[in-house]
Amino acid sequence: MKLTKHITKKGSLICLFFIGLLSCNTTEQPQVHKLSGGALGTGYNITYLGDEKPDLLAQIDSLTSVFNYALSTYDPNSLITAYNTNRPIHKDSLGVGNDHFVTMIDLAREITKKTNGAFDASAGALFRVYDRAKKAGVPIDSTEVSPLLVRKGYPSLNYDNDGWLIKDSTSEYNFNAIAKGYFVDLISELFEASGTQSYMVEVGGEVRTKGTNSQGEPWRIGINKPQIGASQTDYFQVIELTGQSMATSGNYQNYYVVDGNVVGHTMDPRTGFPIVSDLKSATVIHRSCAVADAYATACMVLGLDESTKLIESDSSLQAYFIFEENGDLQGVHVK
Repeated sequence: MKLTKHITKKGSLICLFFIGLLSCNTTEQPQVHKLSGGALGTGYNITYLGDEKPDLLAQIDSLTSVFNYALSTYDPNSLITAYNTNRPIHKDSLGVGNDHFVTMIDLAREITKKTNGAFDASAGALFRVYDRAKKAGVPIDSTEVSPLLVRKGYPSLNYDNDGWLIKDSTSEYNFNAIAKGYFVDLISELFEASGTQSYMVEVGGEVRTKGTNSQGEPWRIGINKPQIGASQTDYFQVIELTGQSMATSGNYQNYYVVDGNVVGHTMDPRTGFPIVSDLKSATVIHRSCAVADAYATACMVLGLDESTKLIESDSSLQAYFIFEENGDLQGVHVK
C-alpha cells in the first residue's frame, strides 16, 4: 500500500470540478463534443471524442424518465414509492423500470454485506426520520429510530399466481446514495454500445471515464479544497482517470445545527443516527460508478481507519480520503 499526504488549510467544503487543459499542439486533434443538461435534480456534463451522436440528448432524456419511474423517492407514482408504501404492484405493469429496480436491489444487497451495513439502501424508513428532523431543525428522536432498526433487508421479489407482488418485508428502499453513480453507468453504456473509445460522463459530481482526453492524456478530475469559500479552481488534489469511475461523499455540507451542535449529513444506517467525524470526504475509484458511489458513502460512515481497511481488503477499489488532524486538512491515497 502506498500512502501519500497533501496538507493544506483547515476547512469543511469539497466539490468536484474538471480541470481544463491548455494545448498549443498544432497537429490535428480528435473531434471533441460536449453536452450538458439536468437530470435527477442535478446537472450532468459529458465530453466525448469521435463521431458526433446527434440523438444522445434524446437517449439521455429517455433514460431519465425510465430511471425516475423506477427509483425516484420524490415521484409519488414511481415503482419504488409504490413498493415503500405497500401499494399493489402487478408484474405486467412494471415495464423496463423493473430491470433498474431489481438491479439496484441486487447491487445494494451485495455492497451492504461487504460493508457490514455501513451502506444500506434498505434503511429508507430511517432516512425518512432523518429528513423530517432536519426539515424541522430538531434532534432525531430515539423512540422513533429504535423500532425502525429491524425494518431493513433485501427480500426477493416474488409474485402470486395472479401476478401481484408479495411483499413479505417491512423494509423501505432509498437508493439516493448509489443512484447518481448508477445513472452515470447507464449513460456510459450508451457510449460503450456505440463503440466510443474516449468519453467522460459526470452527473452531480460522480464520474466515469474511458480512454483519454483530446491531448491523449488521462482525464484529470480535480477535488476542490474542502473549505468554505474556496474557489472552483482551488484544488486540493487532482486524480487522473482512464477506464475508471470516481465518486465522492462528504459530511461537510447539508448538515444542520441544533442548539449549537452540528448534526451531520451522513447517517449511519446501523444506528439510525447521523455521524460527524474527522473524515471530511471520501473519494472512491472503481470500474463501476454505482459501486464507487455506494462505497464512498460507506466510508463516510466507517471513518478513516475502518475505511482504509475496507479499501485495502478489495483489490478492485482505490480511495482518496481528506481528513482533519490537529486543525489541518490532510489527504491520503489508499492503494
